[in-house]
Amino acid sequence: MSNMKVFIALFLLFLIEGTWAAIFSWHYATPFVYLTLIGLMYVGLYGRFESALGFGLVFGLLYDIVYTDLLGIYLFTFSLIPLLVSFVLKYIGENFFSVVITFTFMILVFSFGIYGIMAAVGGTTMTIQTLLVEQIPGTLVVNVIAIAILYYPMTRYVAVRPVAKRG
Repeated sequence: MSNMKVFIALFLLFLIEGTWAAIFSWHYATPFVYLTLIGLMYVGLYGRFESALGFGLVFGLLYDIVYTDLLGIYLFTFSLIPLLVSFVLKYIGENFFSVVITFTFMILVFSFGIYGIMAAVGGTTMTIQTLLVEQIPGTLVVNVIAIAILYYPMTRYVAVRPVAKRG
């Protein structure tokens, strides 16, 4: 796994996610797709532990700088969630369905975590009812589709390949 190639792939996911948000974020009912987080979860699962942590820190900081007024929220979550996914799936076993279900659950945990932190510091005007009724259902559907679409390319692209022995 070339770290530069993975960085470029994650950066492209970040750009696509930002473009989606810029075009479609006009109301709470707009589903939000977390492509960067999904990419980081694939790195955490199929890449190296250190790469997932490093990319999580880099893209979390980038996310904080671009999208929030508080530094550290995404820095922390983008580093922690991919590692949790990796840990959980090592024990459950990984196949297409376990990956989709685990990633979707982590997207739900991520959404509630970010909402909770933002509500605690006064950074959101969204009510919990709006989150549950308008935001979460569409967001989960869009992210399940994104997880499924990215499964094949990311498992092939991010997977650590054995180094050929010199002889």
